[in-house]
Amino acid sequence: MTQELSLNARSLDDLINSNLTENKLNDLYPKIRLAVCVEKIKNGKNSESQRWDCLIIISELYVKLKEKQFPEISSEEFKEMLAEIESTLKWMIYHEKNCVVHHEVAYQIAARNMVNLIPDMVYAALKSESIVSRHEFTECLGVMKAFEELQEIIPLIIQDADPDVRQTAEFAKDRMKRYVNEKTWSALDIV
Repeated sequence: MTQELSLNARSLDDLINSNLTENKLNDLYPKIRLAVCVEKIKNGKNSESQRWDCLIIISELYVKLKEKQFPEISSEEFKEMLAEIESTLKWMIYHEKNCVVHHEVAYQIAARNMVNLIPDMVYAALKSESIVSRHEFTECLGVMKAFEELQEIIPLIIQDADPDVRQTAEFAKDRMKRYVNEKTWSALDIV
């Protein structure tokens, strides 16, 4: 509560425009941490490494919220924060331009098993300008066992101009064949 009150004295803009490290961001109260990270991700003025840090931080926050590590957060705030994290990752699929950060979005979605973002991942697997991102989104769809979606897009991805993306499609296709009878999984068990 003290930190929320101190935010009034130190503006959110100051936090957003600062070069806070991962440790400093993680010291912030969870709601403030989320607000600062989302703004750092979306405002485009921060470095790639800061956006990457913020992506990791909000993804870890997602897990901590799911594990109910913040008893002071009401159930309504809990739902709002989870929705904001998912919304931010979805925004990043369509707007992040750096391939290092963009491909990490795929991994974070898969690691947190955010299945409602699968349609957006399909879009990135097919349409991303980045070879690295097309590879990672395809791989993560395979890891998440998004088999219905993969059945539709594998024939297209196997025709990708890049051999590494084509190999990733073959990987996803092979995984789909081997795991066809195992639909559920726990992402964090393999991460």
